[in-house]
Amino acid sequence: MPFSIYTYSNPYEINKELYWDSIKNCPHFCVSQTMANGMMGTYEEMAAGKVSTVENLVKGLFAYWESVECKIKQYTVIDEAINRLNIAENEEKIKQSLRFNRKQLSNSLRILFELDMSIEEMRTELMTEEQRHLVELYSIIRKSDLLQYFTLKRHFSESDIENAIREGMKLEREEADISAVDMDTIVIHGVHQFSPMILQTLELVAKYKRVILLFNYQQQYKNVYQTWIDVYSSFDLPIKSQFTNEFRPNPLLANSYEGNLLADRMANLIEGHPEENEEECPFEVMEFDNNTEFASYVAGVFEDALKRQERDKDARRSTLYYMQEQFYAANNSVNNILKIYYPEQFGERHFLTYPIGHFFLSITNMWNAEEGGIQIENMNDIVECLNSGFIKEEMPGKLYSIFNRTKEFFIRAETIEQITDLLGKLKKRIGKAAKDTTERRIGSRLVYFDVTPEEIDTLVAALEQLDQITKLFYADFEDTENNFKKFYRRIKEFLETRILEAEDLEDEFRDVVKRVLIRLEEIDKIDATGSFDVLKETMAYYLKQEAKKGISANWIVRDFEQIDGDILKSKKQNKDIVYHFACLSDNDMNVTRRDRFPWPLDVTFFEVAQDPIDWKYQVYVKSRREYKNFKRYALIYGLQFNRVKFKLSYVKNVDDKENEMFYLLKILEAKKAYPKIEPAGALPEAVSHFHFDIDTANNYGQYDLYRYRICKYRFLLESTIEKRAVFRDHFLLLKYLEILLENAARVTLQGQIATEDMLLDTLNDEYRKLERKFEFVKDMHTERMDIITNAKNYLQKSVLRNNTTFPMISPTDDTYMKKREEFIYLQLGNGDGSFSGYFKEAHQGEIETRLSSNRVNAAGYAKSCDEWCQYCAVREICLEPYKYERN
Repeated sequence: MPFSIYTYSNPYEINKELYWDSIKNCPHFCVSQTMANGMMGTYEEMAAGKVSTVENLVKGLFAYWESVECKIKQYTVIDEAINRLNIAENEEKIKQSLRFNRKQLSNSLRILFELDMSIEEMRTELMTEEQRHLVELYSIIRKSDLLQYFTLKRHFSESDIENAIREGMKLEREEADISAVDMDTIVIHGVHQFSPMILQTLELVAKYKRVILLFNYQQQYKNVYQTWIDVYSSFDLPIKSQFTNEFRPNPLLANSYEGNLLADRMANLIEGHPEENEEECPFEVMEFDNNTEFASYVAGVFEDALKRQERDKDARRSTLYYMQEQFYAANNSVNNILKIYYPEQFGERHFLTYPIGHFFLSITNMWNAEEGGIQIENMNDIVECLNSGFIKEEMPGKLYSIFNRTKEFFIRAETIEQITDLLGKLKKRIGKAAKDTTERRIGSRLVYFDVTPEEIDTLVAALEQLDQITKLFYADFEDTENNFKKFYRRIKEFLETRILEAEDLEDEFRDVVKRVLIRLEEIDKIDATGSFDVLKETMAYYLKQEAKKGISANWIVRDFEQIDGDILKSKKQNKDIVYHFACLSDNDMNVTRRDRFPWPLDVTFFEVAQDPIDWKYQVYVKSRREYKNFKRYALIYGLQFNRVKFKLSYVKNVDDKENEMFYLLKILEAKKAYPKIEPAGALPEAVSHFHFDIDTANNYGQYDLYRYRICKYRFLLESTIEKRAVFRDHFLLLKYLEILLENAARVTLQGQIATEDMLLDTLNDEYRKLERKFEFVKDMHTERMDIITNAKNYLQKSVLRNNTTFPMISPTDDTYMKKREEFIYLQLGNGDGSFSGYFKEAHQGEIETRLSSNRVNAAGYAKSCDEWCQYCAVREICLEPYKYERN
């Protein structure tokens, strides 16, 4: 095997190693982009386009296998392979579970094919049930016509290999002149986690070229670096090292000395020589309570970088360059939070994240392939379609406004037809309310009565158009061959004729659409026929615009695999830069056995699957098993060779589990520190200073004074702006129905002898009259029973008490009943009378004085947060109750 393995002691002085002259003019393929950048910035010899990444080399040789087109074709045949499985028990249930995990299965199958594993040698009796199903799928594909989709090219000529090397270098820097580069040798630099495809590539290149494997090694820290020896020993080759330039902390490097010394102390512990840690080295580890707090801290640093970037008149670099703190995390999942707030930093916005993209995702979510129509499981899908701008409207947002006001009436609907049918009923109810005082009074508090018949007609027309469009795209999807090609042809035609021709289309989005169309030009090459579920799961691949070159990375917080390259930059960086090593908990530093494999694979599978005869198999499994030790090495390496300041931190609470600080830091007696958190802005105080010019013609009454006493902000919204209480959310609508039922039954039963049968009959009769206004509870028997039971209990305990006859309704009773319809509850608190003054009546003169324009504006509209909030009709606008609940 024409491989050679070399090590170097000092990453800043590789050019002093004896072998440097023999490799400095060769192509260098680094483990990461950060290492490639570091090598080019540190060594002049590397600045002429000789450095690329191992990923680029793999793509240069296996362009099709690594392409999206290949992966999707493989994805589409997974279902067919699953259908051919012969399972003795619970067949359909197991197959459904496998289909649900088809993405993971596809990735696992690719690994088996990349390693070219032999079915005959597999010991399935030692595998889990899920792994046996995977092996059965692997066998089905290998022995059938499906194999064509998983066939990996394994025979290349010398010219193929040389072209692949050149292509790998061109992918890094297309304009680079590589004519003078020595192509007889290639260098693979810093790879610890070998994938099957990296190993396949190395084996093929080594048939015609000399391959040098290169990594950092410090002899004095044998235990720390043993993880590298364990991985590379699987190549069964001698490892050539000079063991010069041994690392020792140098006080002359004042800026980084404390970090360098800490690395030495940690390494001495691992080496079993704690007695060598003579010099004191106090250090702190920041503790973040959770990932959100950590993300907030990172965001503060990133915001500061954005300001620095704005001040730089010649800003041609990424925002990351301007960050005074560079983050490296043992678990960089915090990027998922940061991506929400800084999407532009994580690559260009995907076509499907635009409103039109949401339209396609939403109609796809709603389509029921088995029934051949729309099946609504989440009303937000309808909202996305109405907000997409695809369905024309008189004024942007009008359709959403109508839908939002009426949705509670048809919230139980599951099809467009059911929604439009219920909207027709609502239109009739609104028409009836216009002619009847009692109906109008009841309906005035129902949010879905706050629409006109014309608005209902507008919404119905939009929903019917949506139904037709969805059927146009999907109606015959399951019935045709090459259904992916036909579907995307329709998408292409739609984008060309309906979107690009729009006059009001923004230039940025027009450019995105054009690049999506460039990608869709390849649809004639798509010969895939797959299930609708596969279409849903692969849509993000097809409807992604062609890449636009930019300067943005795809992270804010890097992972530990990017440390080794970036460390090289620290030597030339500003002395005030800080390298922050984060997520240093035992849990984040110790990777579980399954974390590095797609389901259902794990390390155990490879240990029992077959005897590790092939060297590639051994290297792959060993590198995965060593990832935990690699993280430990990466932290120490980062502190060793860092030439700027450092910080350490960990996240205490993740997924309802409490993390412990990394054990080495605890042993070295790290002092805990806590990030400075800026106090949150006080929204209630801001509102209290808000002034609103009251119209003196408002003619406020008793109810307005009650609202003002309860909450000045509620008074502003309900009495001044909306002129009434309007119940919007499901809970309050149910409570309102309950009170209407109690009041209606009380009117009917007054003066009658009280029996439980009569009470229940009356409640059921009155409920049937009211339920037409509350369609969303019509088929909900549990809610219906709860409402009737609550009404019965109230009438028995609070109205009937111990009497045998229902009392007649007095004027005081009538006033009390109407107050309940408006405020739901009139008695809250601990029964101490603390709220009793809220509903004390006042004469009109007192009301006008108390609610005069000058007096109310002077007092402002502060929010009063207490038990009344749960029954407030504007709580979803105010949002203060949620803050109150957290406290």
